[in-house]
Amino acid sequence: MPRRTFAECIAQWNLLKQGLDANAADLTFLEAECGQFTTLLANVGTLDARQEALKAQLQQVTQQLQTKLGETETLETRLRASLRGKYGLKNEKLEEFGIKPSRRRTVTKPVG
Repeated sequence: MPRRTFAECIAQWNLLKQGLDANAADLTFLEAECGQFTTLLANVGTLDARQEALKAQLQQVTQQLQTKLGETETLETRLRASLRGKYGLKNEKLEEFGIKPSRRRTVTKPVG
């Protein structure tokens, strides 16, 4: 049996609540359960609205984070270029900044 979606659950619960409210006089034996159901349904609605607000907030924070990451990468590139300009491309001091200095390649002679 397929599971119901959240929207289907809400629609069915609201329909049930309408029926309970309309027939409250006949259902006095379910008064406690109907009150609890009404409270739970209101809580579900509140939590759903809160979840949607948090989703929107998450999207905003994600966009801000992406912007700051881009700005940081741009500044990192400028800093690394400035350090290479200050110390030179081959200076071992660059290692302190996490930059690999340019080193001379060694050529291996073929054996034979």
